[in-house]
Amino acid sequence: MHLDTQTTIFMICFVYLMLHGAIWLALLEYRSFQVKLWCASGLISGVAVILLALRGTVPEVIFFYVAQFLMLIGNWGRMVALRLYLRPASQSKPFLAYTLANATYFAVFCYLIYFHQAEWEALLLFNGFYAVLCFDYFRIGQKLNERQASLGSKLLMWAGLSFTVTLATRTFGVALIGDMHDIYAPSWDQGVMVAGQFTAITLSNIAFLRIFLEIAERQKIAMTHELAVTNERADAIRRTSLELQNLLQEREEIIRQLAIFNKTAGMGALVASLAHELNQPLTAMQINAELIDSAFLSTQTAANSDHAIKEAMSDLLKDNQRAATIIKTLRNMFGNGRKSVTTFDMNELVNDVLLICKSRLLNQNIALKIESHPDAINITADKSQLQQVFLNLINNAADAFANKLSKQKHITVRTELQDNQARLTVADNGSGISPEIVESIFVLLRTNKDEGMGIGLWLSKTIVESHQGTIDFETSASTGTTFTVTLPFSQETLIY
Repeated sequence: MHLDTQTTIFMICFVYLMLHGAIWLALLEYRSFQVKLWCASGLISGVAVILLALRGTVPEVIFFYVAQFLMLIGNWGRMVALRLYLRPASQSKPFLAYTLANATYFAVFCYLIYFHQAEWEALLLFNGFYAVLCFDYFRIGQKLNERQASLGSKLLMWAGLSFTVTLATRTFGVALIGDMHDIYAPSWDQGVMVAGQFTAITLSNIAFLRIFLEIAERQKIAMTHELAVTNERADAIRRTSLELQNLLQEREEIIRQLAIFNKTAGMGALVASLAHELNQPLTAMQINAELIDSAFLSTQTAANSDHAIKEAMSDLLKDNQRAATIIKTLRNMFGNGRKSVTTFDMNELVNDVLLICKSRLLNQNIALKIESHPDAINITADKSQLQQVFLNLINNAADAFANKLSKQKHITVRTELQDNQARLTVADNGSGISPEIVESIFVLLRTNKDEGMGIGLWLSKTIVESHQGTIDFETSASTGTTFTVTLPFSQETLIY
């Protein structure tokens, strides 16, 4: 069967439309702008090929100008769509080069036709321009193949070579003729060009489809791998979280045990003081009880004996309350270490602890000065833990005086309310903290005492910080040491 050139061009148009339409439908689910651009540009090129095959049927303005413009748009769109595969590398310069090259070509082509009716020159320009432009298919395929060798990139390289070689052959053939009487006249170079177009269009579309699917598959694999890595990380985070939770629980238990140990270790230092402190109210209670008993048994009771009995009973109750307060404070301080949060007055905490420390301070001839804030300083915390902190600070202050200190020994305890913060200050005029341990005073098992264990201040800092507070100090060999505990002030009103 004999096929003329126009019929063959229509067949090229059919290939354009069929392949680009098929790709559009095949990749519709991806909803990709790149696919839409490639297919729409191919369909526009197909329409341009139809118009180029209908000279004599359509007006000359459509054949020369509209068809050329549509061909430029179609090729520009497909080149841009292919360049999108090279992202994330910037493609702004190639896109600008495409635009400038197409605009320049179209201006020269229109100039040749409109002003000189130079159809042979225009045909020579047409084939030569696209022979050069389509070589970029090969370059894009080569860059993709350098990134990762694949069938799609190789097919694109072959498509680019086919476009360039066959269009260059057609250019060479037109140049040899030197003139043009029939654009559709069958010739050897026309045949090479038509065959090359069939081959190149088919290869380029298959290449575009292959590259798209290859990239999609790699992205799917990468996403699957990333999901697997994410799941592994999530599992690792969960395991780490559980381990951290266990470590925190172990830390809390260690702190609790150290607190109990510190309390037990401190008991020895308090025994003599507590014996003396409890002996006073108990002796007074005994005397008052004997006085009451004597008053009741006496047959010669004076008129004012009722008043004496009432005073003795009042003193008895006060001494009993004093002893009960000491025992209650000790019970709270030396309990099992479990945290029990309540709201209480810091002044009350200071008074409770000082009640069991005053005897030791008196025995060591240490003058105690108490400067309490006139109003209640409410804090929400574990009272027994903060009692232990204050007791540690008082004991440390008492230990800070050298045995042969000639000057008067002073300890000042102050409670303040500043900037919505409760502050407790314990200051002594002792010998200060040894310079070699100043930087590590709050480190566990560091102490400058001969009989110390290095637990008290570390534990005090841990307790205070667990209550969102701070503990700081200033020390000097000449003026002594001042410890300051700062805790959040509670807005709750105490109900007595």
